Amino acid sequence: MKFVRVALSVPLSKLFDYVAASADEGDVGRRVVVPFGKKIAVGIIMAVSDNTALEREQLRKVIGIERDGSPLPRDVLQLLKFCSDYYHHPIGEVVLNALPTRLRRRHALKAISAGAFRLTATGRSIVPGELPSRASCRRDLMKFLGDNPSGVDEIALLAIASSARAALRDLIRLGWVERCTAPAIEPGSECLMVAESPQLTEEQAAAVSLIRQHPHGFAPWVLRGVTGSGKTEVYLRLVADTLKDGGQVLVLVPEINLTPQLESVIRARFPSTHVVSLHSGLSESERLQGWRAAESGTARIVLGTRLAIFTPLPALRLIVVDEEHDTSFKQMEGLRYSARDVALVRAKDRGVPIVLGSATPSLETFAKAESGQYKVAVLTKPVNATRSTIDLIDTRQSQLIDGLSQELDRKS
Repeated sequence: MKFVRVALSVPLSKLFDYVAASADEGDVGRRVVVPFGKKIAVGIIMAVSDNTALEREQLRKVIGIERDGSPLPRDVLQLLKFCSDYYHHPIGEVVLNALPTRLRRRHALKAISAGAFRLTATGRSIVPGELPSRASCRRDLMKFLGDNPSGVDEIALLAIASSARAALRDLIRLGWVERCTAPAIEPGSECLMVAESPQLTEEQAAAVSLIRQHPHGFAPWVLRGVTGSGKTEVYLRLVADTLKDGGQVLVLVPEINLTPQLESVIRARFPSTHVVSLHSGLSESERLQGWRAAESGTARIVLGTRLAIFTPLPALRLIVVDEEHDTSFKQMEGLRYSARDVALVRAKDRGVPIVLGSATPSLETFAKAESGQYKVAVLTKPVNATRSTIDLIDTRQSQLIDGLSQELDRKS
């Protein structure tokens, strides 16, 4: 007889044993529906065992193991266990809160079609850039499909924008897009297209060269650059290197309102690459689609706020934490954690480099950089900045009008 140890979203620091005759080691990380008191609960299988410390009459049977998707990978489970132990928070609440909301419900998961779409002959004759500016979602869909003529997975298309499903229906109705039986692009197999990049400054080139010296294995880097010095361009060069190697990239930003701007820059630089955003501003369906795309490896770049650190990424090769000093990376309710610190733990466990970018690094990051625990790359000069001219005006001998000198009034 087999037993499973299940994490449930309850304020208790323990796992719960259930009888599951059909369970095996491949079910570790899968969702499971179990009776809990007078209710039915959804949990995650953390272990499968041949024995249990409970008496037989104390045990209850699982209602069902959800095998409709991939289980949470071992590295994510290990990371969640670390957070539970380090931050002293119940393991069940940690694990379940890391899932998209729809996956925490018994009947809320609807199978997402694994079909693919491609442009028709008519669609290939359409130039996306000539579509109206208000049809931005259609333009993005058409461009993505045009860059991948053999077909694009539906999950990848729907994760482009919240209105992608409606836009896709419109494109099918117009005869520009059709379903195809050809396999969707496999993770890492797409042709990497990189838009024209600006020329690097000497400092940017030096920073990229330094970080490229450690492309593999855990290496924490601090990219300290004044505002406007081009830290984003350094990120993009490193992201391009990772994509060429077939890897995935996780980019963390502190605020939701920073996500669209950076996302547009990334999409413009890598037009053929599937990019998803994960943050609390998404609907449940949008977050599930993006999460599934990242979990399957279809999404090559994942851009998100602090909760995105727990996203399954099978081919993770690089983590970037932008504005690492920002306190928004700290969750202050429920599981109280620092996404930046968890990102460092994940990078170390996966053996991948991590870049912490900031104009004003936090004290702990600065101290570790000074002690040599973190490697440092510095950008001291703003890109394309003009030198400011400052005139000193002696107002002691001037007549002030509303506190302003006449000289200042003339110059303005």
